[in-house]
Amino acid sequence: MKFFSFITERVRQFFSSSEPAKAEEPDDSAFIGREKVIVFGVAFFFSLCLWFIVNLSRDFNVTIDVPIQLVNLPDDVSLSSDIPDYASVNVTGEGWKLIPLYSNPPRISLSADARQINLFEQMRSQVGAFSDLNVLQVNPIVLNIETEEKASKKVPVIPKIDLTLQNRYGTVQDPTVEPDSVTITGGQTRVANIDSWETVELELTGVNRSMERRIELERPGSGLSIEPTHVTVRIDVAEFTESEVRIPVRTRNLPSGKAVTYNPSSITVRFDVPIDKFSEVQRMRPFTAFVDYADIEGDTTGFVTPQIEKLVDDINLRLRNYQPSRVSYFNILHD
Repeated sequence: MKFFSFITERVRQFFSSSEPAKAEEPDDSAFIGREKVIVFGVAFFFSLCLWFIVNLSRDFNVTIDVPIQLVNLPDDVSLSSDIPDYASVNVTGEGWKLIPLYSNPPRISLSADARQINLFEQMRSQVGAFSDLNVLQVNPIVLNIETEEKASKKVPVIPKIDLTLQNRYGTVQDPTVEPDSVTITGGQTRVANIDSWETVELELTGVNRSMERRIELERPGSGLSIEPTHVTVRIDVAEFTESEVRIPVRTRNLPSGKAVTYNPSSITVRFDVPIDKFSEVQRMRPFTAFVDYADIEGDTTGFVTPQIEKLVDDINLRLRNYQPSRVSYFNILHD
């Protein structure tokens, strides 16, 4: 009882403001200050405990995600419909009883032999192990399990890349993927409708050099599996410079006995070329300009627009513009 009397006296002194504080020695003042902090901490701890005891004795309504697990599925059979990974369960009961359920929710085990499962009834039976708890709602309430024979298929991988390059830089070729295909395994119907598989989106900004990145493939839904789950994407980047070439305008699909001349007879094509390929491109004519004779027959203005075609496939050349964009033409008539 002396301990409680001592604590009571100290708490009274702590909150008392009726008498002015008397001057004390520095050591006594520091000792009393520490005592006040200790008393306040003890009082706060007991108050917090009482608050929890009172409030957690009330009824609460919580929603928990309960994992769903499929069992007894034969190796040569796969799901033909999606099964959710979790069921949303709404439960009511005393706070003390809900804490273990919320921190460690039970797992719903579904047998692949069953065609239809009532999740509401199954959750009620599992939660019944926790006294004074009631299941109010389960989403989804009913699950239909559909299976079919398993099949495998190899499909190409499509990289999803959001690429932003620094000024004067460009890609030498389209990004390459290694491996370039993935094997999908699942129900025959679902696998047959899949023609490709995408990676997760890869965002790259301010790129000025070639690089490789290992990225994940999009996760398959329930009943499907993919192998491998990762691929390596390579992006070849080079610095570009501007170049130009003057090329004559030709006529395609010209009928026998016809002749056409153009004014001007040639145009200037401006394009970007990788710096390390600049000298090589200067020794060739990488583009051709032509006008289809059908465009001339359908024209009433006397001017046509040449079409530009790249002749080099192994060098990434990027067409900028060409001048003039339109040329006049003359049909030559033979006697």
